[in-house]
Amino acid sequence: MYRYNNKKILIVDDQKPFHVMLKAMLINQGATNITFVESTDQAVKVASLIKFDIYLFDYNLGAGKNGVQLLDYLKQNKLIPAHALCFIITGDSNKRMVLTAMEKSPDDYLMKPFSPVQLSTRLIAATKRKSMLQDIYKAISDKDYPLAISLCKDKIQASSENRNLCKNLLAEIYIETEEFTNADRILKPLVELRPLVRPCISLGRSLFLQKKYKESIEVLTRLIENSPLQMEAYRWLAHSYKQDGQLDNALTILTQAANATHHSIERHQEVALLANEMEEYLVMVNSYSSILFLSRNSFYPDPCHLANYLRSILNLAKQEADLNERRQILKRVSSTLYQSRFEEGKNKDFNFNGFDEIYQANVLFALNEPLKAKRRIFNTLKNTTGVVEDFDTTFLIESALSLLDIGEFEEATPLLAELNQRHIIDQTTEINIKKHTGLALQKRMNNFKAHNKAGIEHFTNGEYEQALERFDQALLLEPLNSGAILNRSQVFIHMLQKNPKNKGDLIVNFQNTTALLNNTHLPEVHAERLQALRYEFKKIKSAI
Repeated sequence: MYRYNNKKILIVDDQKPFHVMLKAMLINQGATNITFVESTDQAVKVASLIKFDIYLFDYNLGAGKNGVQLLDYLKQNKLIPAHALCFIITGDSNKRMVLTAMEKSPDDYLMKPFSPVQLSTRLIAATKRKSMLQDIYKAISDKDYPLAISLCKDKIQASSENRNLCKNLLAEIYIETEEFTNADRILKPLVELRPLVRPCISLGRSLFLQKKYKESIEVLTRLIENSPLQMEAYRWLAHSYKQDGQLDNALTILTQAANATHHSIERHQEVALLANEMEEYLVMVNSYSSILFLSRNSFYPDPCHLANYLRSILNLAKQEADLNERRQILKRVSSTLYQSRFEEGKNKDFNFNGFDEIYQANVLFALNEPLKAKRRIFNTLKNTTGVVEDFDTTFLIESALSLLDIGEFEEATPLLAELNQRHIIDQTTEINIKKHTGLALQKRMNNFKAHNKAGIEHFTNGEYEQALERFDQALLLEPLNSGAILNRSQVFIHMLQKNPKNKGDLIVNFQNTTALLNNTHLPEVHAERLQALRYEFKKIKSAI
């Protein structure tokens, strides 16, 4: 029988009857120090103050975060001591739920109802495993790999109990230290007779890291055929397929893993990232939708997930040639933003109103209404209070990328400079930033600037026809760039001052060009320049 004396126990469950039953069970077996809480928020507060010996988390905790998310959060924040035992408890035998729970590596998993004997037996087994391996895990945590290897070898020699577990752990240390030959020498005999789960996964990983992708695929495929619920095997198999150039197979495997688990943001993120790379837009939309939904009830809600989902909808819409079909897809942006006002909109550190306006502008851009989009972007930034340094990261990113989309490089520059100072955690966000910036942006800017600069030089030399041609070329590349539009307008003013025969055409051209900047909150320098040009035009026109 497990000894509960002097053990501090934390139970997290929102069902009062289970509290009463479990408390009676534990007290009858000698437990005296038991703490009950009903929610993850209460559990975090208590766990921050007290280090427990046993953690019993119910999977379902009503609305909001679940027991698996709680376990992951406490582990990530080092609020669970190394010696402690963590169990996930649930009354639901749903395989997807079980798989999600086991991915976070609790010490065990219990199904309701269970008897005192079952609980005691599982605690004893978990204690033995943890006790036997604790010094090895500490050495690994300290990155003292020679000590970890020595300890593994000693335990393999000393006892037949858990020998294979220690062998696999030793192989994983060899993989970590890139001693792949030693790792394979241990693992291959373990999987030759039958595909043992841990050794197969470790061998598949070892082969992948050695770039032996086809061998890795063979080992992991065999494992999944025999044990189809091993999510880590799916992950390494997908990696192997991807590196072997079999992207469709990789995406299929990752999608199967995501569908097989429950509440696993990580699995959906893997699907989304690969779908993004493959430009599988519908898969992207579905994956980012799942991530957004799951993140809202997680410990790590972040408006970046909303941005990723909305951007995936825009990407999907842009692939649709039929404008009516495109409008139907883009309706999801508006409906999502409406709902998000009551979700992400509650975050006081997130400029939701500004974000909403930026995405409404992006919808206009996707509907081939770039001028309306530009006006909305500029007006939004004009009405945003505070300096760029005070922008929340998601609003900062979307504002910067939207300015780049409309070719306003000068206005985007301070935002990009601030963005370079921020630490971006989300991989999708990082990918989107890289797509818009770096060498691709530099090439785009250089091409535009070359024409614009040449136009300015021609204009300075009084070569107005050549200047106009160059500014037109610049605007072919970036049709909405305010600086180039003003440069083109200025050429028409000077051509009019020469009193040419085609005054009527020049007047119309000036008016049409400056109309591109109507109802737009331009940056102060551009606004002053536009006002001066219009004043000059008015004087010339009245003198004609």
